[in-house]
Amino acid sequence: MGHARSADHRRVSRFCFGGVETILAKPQRKPLPQQHWVYAYQIEPAQSDAQFAKVKTLLRRAHVTARRAARMWAGRVVLQTRVTHIMIVSDSPSRRGSVNRALEAQLKRQGVRFSVSDSVVLQVAAR
Repeated sequence: MGHARSADHRRVSRFCFGGVETILAKPQRKPLPQQHWVYAYQIEPAQSDAQFAKVKTLLRRAHVTARRAARMWAGRVVLQTRVTHIMIVSDSPSRRGSVNRALEAQLKRQGVRFSVSDSVVLQVAAR
């Protein structure tokens, strides 16, 4: 019994039974859908866009850092009439990372009141 690769690079197994060689293709696994998590910072009362320049810079840097590490992390400021949200989508449910600590420290320096929602799983289909 030996192993070889076929022209389409699938793994195959070769068996010899009674002088006849049989080739069986191994079943290919479909990738599992990747799980992403979403959570939000809620800031009340609503803040102006100009007050979020440092926060937006922090979010952009965190996104670039995650991409370099082949991770998923993205954050967006969503301005509304009565409340401002910072929406985060990540490949981890944890909100204890350095980016979260930096974001919360920046919000505190700006003197805004905020709360953070629990992480909720967001199913994303495999491409």
